[in-house]
Amino acid sequence: MSRPEHQAPPELFYSATEAKKYAVNSRMQSIQTSMTQRALELLNLPQGIPSYLLDIGCGTGLSGEELTENGHFWVGMDISPHML
Repeated sequence: MSRPEHQAPPELFYSATEAKKYAVNSRMQSIQTSMTQRALELLNLPQGIPSYLLDIGCGTGLSGEELTENGHFWVGMDISPHML
C-alpha cells in the first residue's frame, strides 16, 4: 500500500483540519504510544540518562509526548507544517 503523499500533494492529506482530527483521535494516540514505547525498547538506551532524539515525520507530536514522559529530549520534523 502506498502512502497518501505519493498519490497527491501532501497539502491534500495533511491540512489543518486533518491535523486536528489526527491529534485528537484516541486510536492514533494509542498506536503512537505503543509504537514509541516499542522503539524505545529497541533503542535500548541507558536507563536514567536522558537522550536527545530526532523524530522524523513527527506529525502532531504524539510520539514526542511519550519520549518526554520517558525523560528524553526530542526535536521533530514533518512534511506538513499543519501537523507541527
